[in-house]
Amino acid sequence: MNALPPSLLTAAVVFALSWCGQAAAEDASKPLPLDHAEADGPDHRDTRFAQVAKAVQNGQVLAGKKSTEVPLTEQPAIANNELRQMFARLPGLLLSEQQIPSHFNVNYRGLGDPHESEFVMFFEDGVPLASGWLGDPTMDYLPPAERVERVQFVRGGSSLLYGPQPGPAVNLVTRDPLPEAGFSARSRHIGGGDGLYATYNEVSGSAGDVGYRVEVDHRAFDGTRFNADADVDGAAIALFWRESDHAHWRLDLNHYASESGEAGRLPTPQYLSDPTLTTTPYNRIAIERQSLALGTHRELADGYALDAKLWHTRLDRDSRRVNAVFLPGQLPANLRSNFDHQDFRSSGLDARITHDFGSNHTLTFGATAYTERSPRWQRSNTLLEADAGNVLRYAQERSTDYLAAFAESVFRFDRWSIIPALRVESLALDIDETRVSSTVLRDAIDARFQHFVPLAGIGASYDFPDQHLQAYGNLSQGYRPMRYDDVGNPTSNLIDGNDPDPSKTLSAEIGLRGVPIEGLFLDISLFHIDFHNKIEQFQISPSEVERVNSGDARHQGIELAAEYDFFTGRDGTHLTAFASTSFLDAKITESVTASLIGNTPAYAPDHIAKLGLIWRALDDKLKLGLTGTAVSDQFWRDANTSTGNVVTFVAAKIPSYRVFDLNGEWKLNEHFSVLGGINNLTDETYTSRVRSDGIEPAAKRQAYVGIELAL
Repeated sequence: MNALPPSLLTAAVVFALSWCGQAAAEDASKPLPLDHAEADGPDHRDTRFAQVAKAVQNGQVLAGKKSTEVPLTEQPAIANNELRQMFARLPGLLLSEQQIPSHFNVNYRGLGDPHESEFVMFFEDGVPLASGWLGDPTMDYLPPAERVERVQFVRGGSSLLYGPQPGPAVNLVTRDPLPEAGFSARSRHIGGGDGLYATYNEVSGSAGDVGYRVEVDHRAFDGTRFNADADVDGAAIALFWRESDHAHWRLDLNHYASESGEAGRLPTPQYLSDPTLTTTPYNRIAIERQSLALGTHRELADGYALDAKLWHTRLDRDSRRVNAVFLPGQLPANLRSNFDHQDFRSSGLDARITHDFGSNHTLTFGATAYTERSPRWQRSNTLLEADAGNVLRYAQERSTDYLAAFAESVFRFDRWSIIPALRVESLALDIDETRVSSTVLRDAIDARFQHFVPLAGIGASYDFPDQHLQAYGNLSQGYRPMRYDDVGNPTSNLIDGNDPDPSKTLSAEIGLRGVPIEGLFLDISLFHIDFHNKIEQFQISPSEVERVNSGDARHQGIELAAEYDFFTGRDGTHLTAFASTSFLDAKITESVTASLIGNTPAYAPDHIAKLGLIWRALDDKLKLGLTGTAVSDQFWRDANTSTGNVVTFVAAKIPSYRVFDLNGEWKLNEHFSVLGGINNLTDETYTSRVRSDGIEPAAKRQAYVGIELAL
């Protein structure tokens, strides 16, 4: 077992010593005047500007940033973790809509391949959700939507809050099991097309100053293609202890397991003739994840407050892939199954101290420490079973150690707020290959990469109180650290020795948001991102692949969002219409491949639009929702050209598409509710993923109904 690095041990000591300041806080006669939204506060949004997060909450400075708070409780029930509905009110996110639960990937403003969420950070209550937060940012897990209270979406300076990513951050904030809440229980059951069955069961209550919630969930479906089935099980325990009026603790234990098929990508002729065909009928993937998180908020002496979280996660990823693309009944004579296994063992601590120097200055500072050990190996077999006659192909020991320190302040001058920020990052990534596959021609890699990266940013806002508007802007740096596959991809002839610079971004944004008339929220902004030193691998000889900084790009455009409640001010009834759209102009400005200069980067559509209508009536006993997403056509290669032969030919562009979802729920009485919906209402045929070997179709129309029993 690997020992924790000194940085993490030191942070753990700081976490424990936070008790020392509690005694002084107990003598305070009234709550401290921090501009700080506690977990059990009445509203985490700025009441002046709907959807905008409070300026400072949970040790995080959100003033001057483009931040959105979306309460999922204001939407109808979401079935089967449908991401389009969960993120319907988050502008600009591009989803790669794979049909299996073991992956979900997004990009934003044309940054990154949406098949890997490498430029968008996802968190659950501040805990990273990626399998390997820094070394392997693949999304293999998402909490059930029933657990999530609200979605926090931060862009423009998010790396200064959360860590080394040039893109935005999505934080899924779950419900607190508060001690004052009485006992309750609920059981939800949903059935639908393609063999869908989903259930969520929860018991919550309190004992003295401790609140608890215990939940169990299960989802299973067959999918619209052979070998597109999935089976998901989850369980969670949350405990909330109100230690005093000035301090509380929260403990979370989560378990998740999924097993699913991968139906594969289709050559263009098959996709056009029958998108339900399967090309990889034997590919499977299994995920198992456990996590433990302990967090605290404490009001200390002399106006200070501490927000800290310590977590540990373990995730195992096992996959079986057959070395050929074929249709069912065409089992190749030279069948070989590759069984890939990856472990991710990670621990981290984030501690933030906030101090309010009166009404004109708030300071927050702190540190994040993180360590990860991630061995990987692959075995090969002529059979479909992993435990019979297999041969070890390769093995790697991988590790990441990370430490960051940061400080951010809000200076208020009447209507102005100025927000300077600084973050310093230290990251070390190691790979030690203990066995190299016979299919690669290089020597085993034993490499260590270390980066020390300072990041800075500045934001500002100006209030127009008479017009209920706020102007905001920010300028911030971000960077994309080295990944494990950048250093030692086990299946490539990647040579050791060259060390490209980390990819960096400089992002600027100015905007105007507010409520110009009662019930109407508007947010419009202009953004510009300079992306430098993209890291790619190039074949420099038959036996050598080299990683290089391949070039630069710029991404700029306009983002608009609006939301209007037609029944604002009316008790018990709301009819909310929302719409957002982003217009993107992205170009490759520098490249080691001269022909790419001036091209549009892959997965950078010119236009993404989201819209919806949500009706809530009878004091939220009745909820109906209609949401839609429209994405313009987009290139899937930086080369902006087609690829493949007459069989596997894939057009240069992914076609545009429009997809709509309808859902609703009706609480008939205190104990019984019904719910239902139709995903992909118009049965749109569109593309989920594209690679040179073909196209992966998105899910077809699916209807479902369900009930919920409550005590």
